[in-house]
Amino acid sequence: MADKLDWMNKHLVLIRYVSLKDAIEKEGYKTPADLEELFDGASGAEDMAFKLAGLELYKAANELMVYIAHRRAAVWWGYRCVLSLMEELRQNPAKELDVDSFNIPSREELKAQALAFNPDWPTPPPIPEATPEDIAKINENFAKMEADYQKAKATVNPRILKLVQDRMEASFQLFKSAHGIHPLEQLKKLGEALKTDPYKIDPNSPIFQQEPILRARMQAEVAGIKDMVKSVIPPKVPARQKKLRDNALDAVYRWVAAPGPENSQKCLDIGNQCADSPAGLLSLCAFWSFGDLMPMGEQIVHTPAGLAPNGLNSLFLMCALSQGGTRKPKERFAEYFKLGLEVLRGADNWEPYLVSGKAPHQEEPSVNVQSPNPDAETGFVYKRWKPQGI
Repeated sequence: MADKLDWMNKHLVLIRYVSLKDAIEKEGYKTPADLEELFDGASGAEDMAFKLAGLELYKAANELMVYIAHRRAAVWWGYRCVLSLMEELRQNPAKELDVDSFNIPSREELKAQALAFNPDWPTPPPIPEATPEDIAKINENFAKMEADYQKAKATVNPRILKLVQDRMEASFQLFKSAHGIHPLEQLKKLGEALKTDPYKIDPNSPIFQQEPILRARMQAEVAGIKDMVKSVIPPKVPARQKKLRDNALDAVYRWVAAPGPENSQKCLDIGNQCADSPAGLLSLCAFWSFGDLMPMGEQIVHTPAGLAPNGLNSLFLMCALSQGGTRKPKERFAEYFKLGLEVLRGADNWEPYLVSGKAPHQEEPSVNVQSPNPDAETGFVYKRWKPQGI
């Protein structure tokens, strides 16, 4: 009977739509254009999500699952993904972008960068000096070649040889009249030029004269770009960022615990203050998931279909592409699928934390580097509620 238990730990229970047709018609889900062949003939949304995950298309699997998930569970899933990213960043924080550090490198800096890239490139191997024996051998070979030439010349009919020489000289004269120099004289000059340094650099070259002008222009452009970036991207204040993040996570947790009008309005207000952060976007997703765009108004304004799942998919993408951390984007999408699976099958929810009175994001991370639990690969773990027998 063991082969009959494959559904264990996989069957999703916290979902709104069972069929792909309902997800498409009622929620506005759109099948990925590059995966249409996989969807041909498919009807079950849950089976399709597992099929995508089996092909390691975790991003597409997450996109589908969030469309069929119950809104409250979907927000809890997004909440878990934000906590997963926070665990990564605790171990490997993202490096802050320093706009002022971008400058036009000098010649010395460029040379140092080239040396660091390939230490052997700027210094080609030296050409070995010819020994007296080598020179004697070369002269001997030239003498032999001259003797062979005179020997071969003596065997040629003098009249034919004279005719060939006259024709060659006539051709040389035509070349000289066109180019102003005899070919043999040009060869002689070429030989003399090869004796000198072929790579001699003229310090008075126009390119060197233009260097300071071009450098000044580039520095002015860089300064303008810096000013523009600073004007549109305000400086980050870590204490304020942490406060906004904590406020957003508090609001989301309250909404999950009691998704009412007041908590929805708080999610909107706080989310608008930090919408460019994962916690802020999650707060807005909670507001959209409530179903009423005017929660404190007298009339209900229904949330458009697809707005909440689209927001959560944007959240997954924002988290997956975040700088720092310990995982690559594809690994994060796989982790988010696992988290979503735990939530949607009921193995992870908010009830135990409501009983204990402490939200997961309020718990102190504990170092557990040697834990065999794959969830602890970052070195930090949050306590998770897992019911017995699942």
